[in-house]
Amino acid sequence: MLRRVYTPDLHPGEVTLTAPGSRHVRDVLRLEKGMRVEAFDDLGNVAVATIVELEPTVALHIDEIAASGVDPNAIDLTVAAAVPKGERADWMVEKLSELGVSKFVPLAAARSVVLPEGRNKRDRWVRIATESAKQCRRAGVMRIEELTGVQELLATRPPQSQLFVLSTAHDAMPIVEAVELAPGRQFLMLIGPEGGWTEQEIDQFVAAGAAGLKLTDSVLRVETAAIATAAVIMSLSAAAASNPTDET
Repeated sequence: MLRRVYTPDLHPGEVTLTAPGSRHVRDVLRLEKGMRVEAFDDLGNVAVATIVELEPTVALHIDEIAASGVDPNAIDLTVAAAVPKGERADWMVEKLSELGVSKFVPLAAARSVVLPEGRNKRDRWVRIATESAKQCRRAGVMRIEELTGVQELLATRPPQSQLFVLSTAHDAMPIVEAVELAPGRQFLMLIGPEGGWTEQEIDQFVAAGAAGLKLTDSVLRVETAAIATAAVIMSLSAAAASNPTDET
């Protein structure tokens, strides 16, 4: 199996890797000139490439794009979640990427304890998502958005996206019963902090037409809830894709 190499923009001809990408190819993978690799980019383009230069930065030659873009029929899942403490957030980002989540939005809820601002944390998560994409061979790289408030997220979400909120309410619908999968469907899943949603936030969700869903009867940590939710939705998506319903 060919080694996987990331570049932000993949196109036929010569492509130069970034300095970190070049160091990874030379010093970590220890690849040599003339070797062939599988190159991929943010948008899901994939190509077999040949290493033509190693110094000062690695350059690849690409004859043609083998696979172009993310499958338009794939489920487009955005997870907007409050940020857990410490390394739990990094682990959450890595696993969401492995599961095929399209976008992660760090959510600034009223009861959020961690509010990462500035570039350092986001840049770290971008690196984690990129490395994860290399390892799990997913199409494209999971996008990492800026820290976003609940009201702003609701106001700017795509109108065609189906809005869900993870809830501990006794009458919340089980997630496997509520998620209706269809080719190309967009989902936005909101997951609150461990202190829960405020009444004002719940009122905003109701006004936006969000459906309250539950995973279990127990209260989950943020990262557990985010990863479990993504696993359920992406598993249902894979099952639907492998067993399409015949239309008459």
